[in-house]
Amino acid sequence: MALLNRLLAVLFVVVGAGLAVHFVLDPVLYDWEGGQPFLWHVFDWARAISLPLAVIATYEAKRRTDSGSDLRTLIQANVPFYLAVGLTLLFYWNWVQVSWAAGDQAPDSQVWVFIDVVLPLVFVPLGLRLWRESSTA
Repeated sequence: MALLNRLLAVLFVVVGAGLAVHFVLDPVLYDWEGGQPFLWHVFDWARAISLPLAVIATYEAKRRTDSGSDLRTLIQANVPFYLAVGLTLLFYWNWVQVSWAAGDQAPDSQVWVFIDVVLPLVFVPLGLRLWRESSTA
């Protein structure tokens, strides 16, 4: 289990930190006239894989603390879980509109901005927590 936690920790930190850096540098790197840059496609697939894993990892932490914990511990476990669930729903809703939507639907760029800002705030601390837990186990 410690190895799995470490692998997930690395995944979350790399995707979260990489997305944060790429999001900040995006206006400098791309002009967007030729369509979506390739690296954003890579991040789309990385998010598609890692978001459900984040929901599972944060649910496990939430489940462990739901019975009889103090308020601070409950908040620390519940906020990342519900953020991960919300980000997952928003991501898949917007991502489907990029390539597979029926009709004239278009992805909402402000939803992408929200996802790209909040996801690193969930993933990096989650990855660091999983790394610490795997080190003490």
